[in-house]
Amino acid sequence: MIRQVAVNYDLDEDSTWLLAAIRRHENGRPGLEFGIGGPMDSGHPAHRFQDGTKSFYIQAMWAAGTIKRHYNGDLVKFGRRYNPLYPAKWSDSVSAVLRRLKIENGHKLPGRRPPKRKLEF
Repeated sequence: MIRQVAVNYDLDEDSTWLLAAIRRHENGRPGLEFGIGGPMDSGHPAHRFQDGTKSFYIQAMWAAGTIKRHYNGDLVKFGRRYNPLYPAKWSDSVSAVLRRLKIENGHKLPGRRPPKRKLEF
């Protein structure tokens, strides 16, 4: 699912790894899988589904869009955007998760790269 969203958003390999690391780091329940939008009662459009699959894709798409627009290889600077309350702690933690993910997967993104496909909700 993460690879599909990454392909749809034209994320490069580095950004795809970041998207996966954010998911592992945030590890939120349905509606907060990627930590997008703050508390569930915030009214953020990323919380419009809380059913698992739709919720995961919506959260992943918001995260991928943020990565696409604001990530330039500097995780500390990106951390200020993604988690403005605790940017240094967040970027350190995501960096550690990123290293572990790459090691766990032999520095190769898992699975085959899927073709782009339209996701409708």
